[in-house]
Amino acid sequence: MSAEHASPSPCNASKAAIIAAAEKFACDAGLQPGEPLEPLVERLGGKVCYKPLDDADFDDGSIVVECQGRFTITLPAYTGAARDRFTIAHELGHYFLHFPRCCAPMAAKRYGSDRVEWEANWFAAGLLMPSAQFREAWQAWNGHAEKIAALFGVSTRAATIRAKGLGLV
Repeated sequence: MSAEHASPSPCNASKAAIIAAAEKFACDAGLQPGEPLEPLVERLGGKVCYKPLDDADFDDGSIVVECQGRFTITLPAYTGAARDRFTIAHELGHYFLHFPRCCAPMAAKRYGSDRVEWEANWFAAGLLMPSAQFREAWQAWNGHAEKIAALFGVSTRAATIRAKGLGLV
């Protein structure tokens, strides 16, 4: 991260408020479960880039926001679709929750376990697995995490964590 890019700071909204905001955004954007996120990123003015494993300047996912409507999400070229979807949603969480708090361009790298990262993860869960749709799928599939994960285009781990968060397990 360069010196001219600010680091994100927490928005300090509650987990429920962040998830609700992400769910509302998903609904307003017409995002359907499992749908690719790259077209959404493009509509917002961003782009998604993939970096090879041997790129020394790259970690495990990041976003650089130059200004509202101009940002780049960078992903490793060696991860799978479910991981990439969650990472894109996570980085969009930084864009919506943390960029408005900065007075300058912002850069966030996906590492660590602090409040900023938790908030981005909560946003990603709400964006990709809205509560009502997730509960319906959970009932329809009798809690079969692998099938639910496939429906929402996330990892089985992400679906299981979401189910726990909703009190389904």
